[in-house]
Amino acid sequence: MADIYSRPIIFGTAGHIDHGKTTLTQRLTGVNTDRLPEERSRGISIDLGFAHFTLPSGQHAALIDVPGHEKFIRNMAAGVHGMDAVMLVVAADEGIMPQTREHLDILTLLGVKNGLTVITKADMVEAEWLPIVDEAVQEALTGSFLEHSPRIFVDSVTGRGIDALLTALDELAQQVPLRDAKGSVRLPIDRVFSVRGFGTVVTGTLVNGTIRTESTLEIVPGDYVVRVRGLEVHGHKVDYAVAGQRVAANLSGIDKELIHRGQVLSEIGHLRAHDILVVELSLLPSSPVLSQRTRVHVHLGTAEATGRVYWYESDEMEPGRTAFAEIRLESPLPALRGDRFLIRSYSPVITIGGGRVIEVGRHHKRKEPGLLDFLTLIAQGNPADVIRAVLKPAQIPISVDEIATKTGLAVNDVIPILEHSSDILYGPERFVLEGHKLEPFSQQLREFLTDYHLKHPLRPGIERERLKEALWPEWSMKQVLFVVAHSIDVSVSGEWVHLTTFESNSPEPWKSEIERLYQAISHTGLKPVAIDQLQSQIVIEPGHVFDVLEFLVQQGRIIRLDDGIYIADRVFDEARHQVTEALKTSTELSTSQLREVLGTNRRFAVLFLELLDALHVTRRIGDNRTLVG
Repeated sequence: MADIYSRPIIFGTAGHIDHGKTTLTQRLTGVNTDRLPEERSRGISIDLGFAHFTLPSGQHAALIDVPGHEKFIRNMAAGVHGMDAVMLVVAADEGIMPQTREHLDILTLLGVKNGLTVITKADMVEAEWLPIVDEAVQEALTGSFLEHSPRIFVDSVTGRGIDALLTALDELAQQVPLRDAKGSVRLPIDRVFSVRGFGTVVTGTLVNGTIRTESTLEIVPGDYVVRVRGLEVHGHKVDYAVAGQRVAANLSGIDKELIHRGQVLSEIGHLRAHDILVVELSLLPSSPVLSQRTRVHVHLGTAEATGRVYWYESDEMEPGRTAFAEIRLESPLPALRGDRFLIRSYSPVITIGGGRVIEVGRHHKRKEPGLLDFLTLIAQGNPADVIRAVLKPAQIPISVDEIATKTGLAVNDVIPILEHSSDILYGPERFVLEGHKLEPFSQQLREFLTDYHLKHPLRPGIERERLKEALWPEWSMKQVLFVVAHSIDVSVSGEWVHLTTFESNSPEPWKSEIERLYQAISHTGLKPVAIDQLQSQIVIEPGHVFDVLEFLVQQGRIIRLDDGIYIADRVFDEARHQVTEALKTSTELSTSQLREVLGTNRRFAVLFLELLDALHVTRRIGDNRTLVG
């Protein structure tokens, strides 16, 4: 087959009911996309239809057929997000009709910029009427993105004009910008079903990224982690699919009942569902005045929800105007900055406007100082300005993934900007903070470590997990290590965090305590007792015991076998010698036999032999041991 990855393109239909969209689709693809029994019995499209075909150049193309009836606008809107270019279908015997205009409005509001017009049923009117129809269509398209696009007359029944249409589509396909196949995976789901022997399958338009078989993704909302078992593009099994293709993905790890249209198959951590969308919203000239808190239907991707519009600048908005607003949703929608959306009035349900998401998940007060300047910046600013705007309210380190989610930029586009910004701290672990916000955390860290070293001079520092719990228990470990990495005079040695100039030492009276505890552990030999028992037999400060033990372990003078059980280095060496000599004589001995060799109890013997296994001195075979090598 021809290369399905060469300039992937998805066309769509739009137009009034019974203007021949599905018949045209069948003529182009050979597929009747009316798959539902009700659609075939009534002769109208109710839901989205999908097919694929080959252009004259050999390029593969997908086609989304949408319903034309006003009752099914919600389904039509779900299909538009996946279109790279549209065929606006107008019947020659009826001309421009109400749903033609509404579909054109929806296409415009959702950001479709490429397409052409197909005037169908050309054989059903007298030839002299065709120029009149063409002029009327041209007039209706004036000012729209289709104003200067081709208009092709066809008859889908006889096939007249289809070759010319295919040629025009081929030319159009070369002009459409490619989608980002290198970004994070994002596939809004429009269908879900089960296949016997395979399980759950979802379909959708891959709007971003590249999906590969065996990759692990998640479904949002729901945060269900799934594995991609298999992929199909244009009916062919493939190892990967790229942005701009219609994809069927066979998923494991989830039941069909947990998935529905409106969810998104996404790269883990890249996308979240939000109940607050900050938007730049345009009302159609035909819209009524939209008052504060007006309830609307919101369509975004393949999802929809109801919500209320809150204007930032006024209590109402006039038709034909554009302004910033906050939409508070009754159920969260998966969204990123830059997403296009549509709003329809709650009742009666008509299209009244749409626009672009400029921020997700953040509530703003109307009287917030500098709010409109901030919103203008994130709506119109360059990527670096938008990143700075997102970082400005962050008071603690945030991840690059979070920045990407809030800005709508790809992670690979965010990182170079951060790396070349002198006033922004970036890394390690891909966390970020404005430089001037670090010092309070660094000062807190240095003061804590100074005090900690005074109290615990034997310890090489504080364990990372203990530091997190002591200073910033609500943070992730990555955020803690970000502050540590960027703090002057602070270092990390393995698991230990310490001031750079600090070295563990043993001042008096610690030296005498160290020796007393070491001698006490040595005297227990191969029958060690719990440390709390030893503590009662020697003179040592209760608060010093743990530090002394850790110091002796770090020095290699004692070995920890288990919590509270230690043996001295010389005792360990002698016991290891006993075991190796015994196994040289008998190549394989049981735990009981080795316990007798050591002259100790079973618990100690088991712990000691497990340590020898870990050190690759011995190897366990069932309940027996043999020497390694």
